Amino acid sequence: MTKLREIVADFFDLHSDRAPMHEIIDRINSGSMIKGTNMSILILAIFIASIGLNMNSTAVIIGAMLISPLMGVIMAIGYGLASYNTAYVRSSILKLLFQVFISVLASTIYFKLSPITSASSELLSRTSPNTWDVLIAFFGGLAGVIGITRIEKSNVIPGVAIATALMPPLCTAGYGLAVGSWQYFFGALYLFFINGFFICLSTFIVLKLIHIPIKKYPSVQGLRRQKLYLIAISIIIILPSLYFAYNSVNNNLAHTEAETYIRKNWNFSNLQVVSYSINEKKKTLDVVAIGRNLDQREKTNLTSELKQYPKLKNLHLNIIQNDYSASLNKQDIQSLIENKLQGMDSANRNELKKYKDLSINYYPAYYRFSEDQKIIAALNKKLPIIFPQVVKVEGASIATANAKGEIKMQAFMTIVYVKQEISQRDAQKIKAWIKEECKLPVVLTIEKNDQAATDVILGNGVF
Repeated sequence: MTKLREIVADFFDLHSDRAPMHEIIDRINSGSMIKGTNMSILILAIFIASIGLNMNSTAVIIGAMLISPLMGVIMAIGYGLASYNTAYVRSSILKLLFQVFISVLASTIYFKLSPITSASSELLSRTSPNTWDVLIAFFGGLAGVIGITRIEKSNVIPGVAIATALMPPLCTAGYGLAVGSWQYFFGALYLFFINGFFICLSTFIVLKLIHIPIKKYPSVQGLRRQKLYLIAISIIIILPSLYFAYNSVNNNLAHTEAETYIRKNWNFSNLQVVSYSINEKKKTLDVVAIGRNLDQREKTNLTSELKQYPKLKNLHLNIIQNDYSASLNKQDIQSLIENKLQGMDSANRNELKKYKDLSINYYPAYYRFSEDQKIIAALNKKLPIIFPQVVKVEGASIATANAKGEIKMQAFMTIVYVKQEISQRDAQKIKAWIKEECKLPVVLTIEKNDQAATDVILGNGVF
């Protein structure tokens, strides 16, 4: 057992490649400065992160994380705690508070002046921290302080800067102030506090393990009090994150079940689901669909199937649709989606907007293609029985759009392939039959299909 313990200790030895203590302390002191280069870089990082969040650019946000000097001050607080240097801790905390104030103020000014006020997904992702953010901050902090105490510098610190993301939450807090959203403001500050505290705690643990020199030897009561404070603060910070994590897991499970439910149960002809969302306040699953209206039996079946999903069984199915079986009106489709947008929060609204223009332009073509397929299938089944000369039927509807973009069906183009030439009278009967099926004016072409001539098709008239 002793041998195994020695092997494990050798694997995780933090002393063999450790930098000299004075060099480690110099690095921490250098990183905690808030004037000169560090202050200039902080201001630049604030604006880079704010622009990245505003434009929803992940690459720009990562750049801001890499150049932000915030982690240096947080590690300095951890060093002060590990070395029992009260004055140093107090000074570092004041430096951090100043940096936080400057960051939030600058980002608030930016978002106040920015013409883009909608909340991007990058902004929204930093307003509801959870337990995973705690774990990322803690393990990231451990990696960061181990990296800073090594003889040779590595790429650990840039990686930790990206993983723990200190700057974006502060800029998100500034956005919350700029748009008057206290939920965004406090949610983002909470995320920053999680990252900051657990990076600090990780720094404290690692520096204690490598036996950083202490300023003065504390009393037994002082050591006990410090441990109690750190444990109490850790618990206080973790508890809200557990609640957010629980909600996050529940929401993910619910949305996964909703996606499965839509995919398995909404397979109707002449009907297209545009979007679906879970409304927590109203306890509804809202499904926006375009196409024919569902009948009562179909709605009852859909509601019954919804109850089979554990996370959805307490939700009421809210189907939002218009009837397009009689006409295809672009304005109706747009109105349907716009009405849905009015009652949604910004996150879901942005998601649905992605589909709006696509669905407006796509639906008429989708609907007519689906209808055309059914008409052609019916004609191929019926016409050869009534007219034995008919081999097969092909066709599709044609449409035009007016100045307003409204789609209007003009005619149904049809090609009827026959074994032998047919009379004018039979051709007129076929045309009348097709018109009755498609409810549109018919442009008919009769083509002779000569099997002996390797399927060469010759036209012999248009009616």
